[in-house]
Amino acid sequence: MGSESIRVMIFGTEYSIKGDADTETTRLVAQYVNSKIAEIQEMTASRDNMKIAVLSALNIAGELFETKAKYEEELKKVQQCQDKIKSLNNKIETFC
Repeated sequence: MGSESIRVMIFGTEYSIKGDADTETTRLVAQYVNSKIAEIQEMTASRDNMKIAVLSALNIAGELFETKAKYEEELKKVQQCQDKIKSLNNKIETFC
């Protein structure tokens, strides 16, 4: 959301958004949020917009937490590999 403001449609309401990400990223995020809301709206019998919005936010937050956990797991694997490489380099240096 660079310095310019962009208009996006989410859940039938138009929003003017301005922030740090570029406009294309902002549009993609808005489309993603809108698609999640539509998905939740289809899955629930509720017509309460606030409930649908909160359920959508919880769904997206859950995805974020899962992604963070996977990232941390992969980061640990990378660190283990780096440690092994360092150890092997030390062994090689002792033979040279």
